[in-house]
Amino acid sequence: MSEKLEDILAIKENELLSLCAIMQEIRVKFIISTSDFAAKWYEETAKQYIKKYSEISLNLSTDSFGDLKKKVKMLVAESKEISEKVLGQSGIWWHEKPELHSAVSQYDQLGNQQVGNKYPEVVDRPVRIVLGELGGILEEFGFRVRTSVTFGPHNEEYWFEKTEEKTTSPYFPHMLEWSKQMQETLNEYNQLYKQAMLLLQSIQMIKDEIKKRKIIDLWDSTS
Repeated sequence: MSEKLEDILAIKENELLSLCAIMQEIRVKFIISTSDFAAKWYEETAKQYIKKYSEISLNLSTDSFGDLKKKVKMLVAESKEISEKVLGQSGIWWHEKPELHSAVSQYDQLGNQQVGNKYPEVVDRPVRIVLGELGGILEEFGFRVRTSVTFGPHNEEYWFEKTEEKTTSPYFPHMLEWSKQMQETLNEYNQLYKQAMLLLQSIQMIKDEIKKRKIIDLWDSTS
């Protein structure tokens, strides 16, 4: 009987490996989607801020204004590298280290167009860190954005978050609407995640049963 269970276990473990391989492809797809979104977002948001703080924009010299535009363009060009670095960190993607006790809902997207979308914290946080890179440029040119814990005017926007290591990292803090492609891609990942979680639970149950049967067999075979 244990041999049959071990055969079933091997089949299910292969199924899980196949699911994780597909989830890895979706992870790559999401990072590309985020890179495309960030590149467009950097430029659009920079334009919003030069209009929002027009008095600051008009006080910039021609050279400074040119430098601002160059730095935004450089950031746009680096969006792929930034997205890969931030979204490639450990702890974001379940399939890289499957765990039984992860929350089933950790990749769920909530909300709607009326109340606004709420994206899963495990992915939304790194996306906001990617976008927060623009904050350093806006801060440098005086656009009332702060990207670190320093003293300054109370009307500044706080574009940073404190990490568990008590350091700070850039972070976009305001309302955010992901691109449709990002939402759809994460939804694909979420559907496979739920399947993989059920499969992992099944695998663990089979492993537990095999252990129990081996113990009983040992008991029965001992004189």
